Amino acid sequence: MTEVGRSGPAVRYGELVVLGYSSYKRQGAAATRGHWLPVGAPNTRFCLTRRSTPNALVPERVVFVESRLQKRELTHGLQQALATGKSTKFVCIPVSATTTVATELVESSMFDLFQLGRQPSPHNDFVVPGHLHGDKGTMSRFAARIMCDRAPPYTCRVFAGGFDTDHHVAVPMNAPKFCRSCQRWSSSSSTCKCIASTIVSNRVLGANHENTVTAFGFTNSIQPVDALTRNGVRLWRPETQSWVEVSVHGQIYAVSTASSSSSTAAFARPTGAPIAMEAVLTHGCILDLGGVHVKFIYPSSNNAPPGSLALRLESLRVHCPVHLHPLQFGPYPPIHSKRHHHEPSPQDGIPSAFQPHVYPACGHVCGYNARMASTQQCPLCRTPSTLVPLRVATRHGQRLLTSTLDHEQVPDCVFNPCGHMVDAALAAESAALRLATTGKSICPFCAKSLDPRRPYSKLFFYRDDYDDVETVGAAYRALSPLHTLGTQELNA
Repeated sequence: MTEVGRSGPAVRYGELVVLGYSSYKRQGAAATRGHWLPVGAPNTRFCLTRRSTPNALVPERVVFVESRLQKRELTHGLQQALATGKSTKFVCIPVSATTTVATELVESSMFDLFQLGRQPSPHNDFVVPGHLHGDKGTMSRFAARIMCDRAPPYTCRVFAGGFDTDHHVAVPMNAPKFCRSCQRWSSSSSTCKCIASTIVSNRVLGANHENTVTAFGFTNSIQPVDALTRNGVRLWRPETQSWVEVSVHGQIYAVSTASSSSSTAAFARPTGAPIAMEAVLTHGCILDLGGVHVKFIYPSSNNAPPGSLALRLESLRVHCPVHLHPLQFGPYPPIHSKRHHHEPSPQDGIPSAFQPHVYPACGHVCGYNARMASTQQCPLCRTPSTLVPLRVATRHGQRLLTSTLDHEQVPDCVFNPCGHMVDAALAAESAALRLATTGKSICPFCAKSLDPRRPYSKLFFYRDDYDDVETVGAAYRALSPLHTLGTQELNA
């Protein structure tokens, strides 16, 4: 898709929208270490836009570094290349204490490169802090790379790991490595015997191995060894409805899915050969980057203003079916607010009784009342449920709705238990999606776990033009004794 700017049309390859929050911090002492407090605004959005100058790098040759001296020579050669303006970087996979397989990458004018990571750095285009505890986190400092074709159809591919300050994609010694010769995975140097034999067979005759770097070129994209990052990069593809893991060379491997009732497979790693040579991003793909989930979507051609959803909700003239007063949509406390069953504070001059609330287990919308909230039961249908604010997605969160919801419509479902409004298609997709690490479904707007028995409900609004008197009358008769609440008690 193209959008017109001051310097001409700009091509947008896609957008990345964080599901929930991009940063979390631990709250409380060691006794509550498992409780993470969201930080900042939800649904951070990143745009992948074609650069004025291509900056991507593609593999050119594989270098076998057999000694520490050769490694220093390799680093020195890289520094010299950078000093002369040549953009050269390496993907380094250590296979023993002294041996490293380094893939040299050179400039290409056919692709653009974008990088995500935890650390604020010029190398990271998008900073996603993730779950932080002090200066450490579950997300890698340089977590992933996305390479986009500059020509149609603008294919985007993802790679695990990013370039650090030394211009390397470096994995630790204990990272899972896959040897193509023996088709085995290992985190130790025992698997590298077949790689060592490959080094010997491809050694350049007559070279001084103590002072030079032994190297040989590849004529295709097959690498002798592949590796995964420590924290992992998982990819969920809507075409297969399954999670896979992405390697540093951009290949994908099958992984087992965690069960919602067991954490034994919380971080299972691949055990077999790659199932595809490229990790292509398509519309609706989700990246799991150390516990933070990012959704890839194609740019929308509909540029409706972000406040249009709230305006459409106001135009419905929604009333409280219990107290018959109109409800006003406005900003409410964030999802991680400590207010649960206590009366919400007025927002922008809107009294709490006029703020839309919902019973997410059944979908009935009404105003707030302390007595209704304390019963934890819907007065209309008697369904056990908490009373929570009816939440509208933020500006960036509404980007998740545009792919399934027409801009002239209003979301007709609500997530249980958080209370976020959602359209039926996205609700069904989110309920069916199980996270690779926990096996649970989450709300894409706040990342709160959904109820496994009833993850979402259909919304029921009461409007002032409702003409089904018998049905409404039957609903009010079911309210006893709540329907007898007076105005003074309501405002108390």
